[in-house]
Amino acid sequence: MRLSKKDKDIIKEFVKDRDEAVLSFDVNMFKAFYFKWKARGFYEIDLPKDDHIIEITMRKMVFGMRNPPKDKVKEAGKWLIEHGYDLDPFGGRP
Repeated sequence: MRLSKKDKDIIKEFVKDRDEAVLSFDVNMFKAFYFKWKARGFYEIDLPKDDHIIEITMRKMVFGMRNPPKDKVKEAGKWLIEHGYDLDPFGGRP
């Protein structure tokens, strides 16, 4: 299936917004990103009610990104380890 220019532009905007929100490590910025895109029909699940879960999720998402800034990878990894989590984007506590 070939994507239209409009679809490609939407995906580009989504990735840009997502990366900015995730790399900010700011829960409120991530929530704003989520609600913006949920309103556009991109999310059907609710955010976790516990902000700590969102903090963990943002940092694990860094490891699933293409070419994230090295300083952000280091920062995310350090935070996860300090809080007792592994670096696997799909794992929990070791």
